Amino acid sequence: MSAPYTQIALVTGANQGIGFEVAKKLSTEHKDYIVILAGRRKDAIDEAVAKLTALGLSVEALLLDQDSDESITVAAKAVEEKHGRLDVLINNAAVGHPPKGLSAREGWQAVFNTNVFGVAQVTDTFIPLLEKSQAPTKRIVMLSSTMGSSAYKADPKNWHHNLDLPPYATSKAALNMLTLHYIARLEKDPSWKITLTCPGYCATNLNNYMGGDDPSLGAVNAVRLATLGLDGENGTYSNKEGTIPW
Repeated sequence: MSAPYTQIALVTGANQGIGFEVAKKLSTEHKDYIVILAGRRKDAIDEAVAKLTALGLSVEALLLDQDSDESITVAAKAVEEKHGRLDVLINNAAVGHPPKGLSAREGWQAVFNTNVFGVAQVTDTFIPLLEKSQAPTKRIVMLSSTMGSSAYKADPKNWHHNLDLPPYATSKAALNMLTLHYIARLEKDPSWKITLTCPGYCATNLNNYMGGDDPSLGAVNAVRLATLGLDGENGTYSNKEGTIPW
């Protein structure tokens, strides 16, 4: 009798906030998973892994700076050398605002560099490892936002209409389009499950802890999508309440 298949999941930006809660929930509820917590600061990601290891969870640390192509390449090689594959990629790392002291153009570039260009680079680099998965499905989960919904923004009756966070909201709309390209590119193979989720307005560092929800609530739909089987959805944009209009 063959040994049970252990699934390998990677969560970016996992040292705190939504990413940490996704890693915690996934490794708590699915004991057949090894969850790799990726982050750009070694001390922070090691501390996060130590917290979950103390709970008896199967987690690992991975240094990955989404703004650095070299760091992404090194991270992918490390995963390949240790595990030979990846089964789930959860793109969570993002910034909410540009650093202070930048010009308007530089600020836009900084937000897009992490929230769009970095996600594309991470995804493109790890797809070859996902293709080596022996699980029934290969899953990519993108952490987006309802602020990326063009339908919500265009509706004067919707509260998103007057939200004035152009770089962040526009980067999430771009992430949605980027994800649609991956969906269209890979949809002929039904084992690919590529989805977008909005975690909700949770109290995290991204919004200076002003959100009304606990970060653990933001992990609910992401973990559901990260564990989809062959009969699961593909190409959806949702939150824990249901479908979000594009």
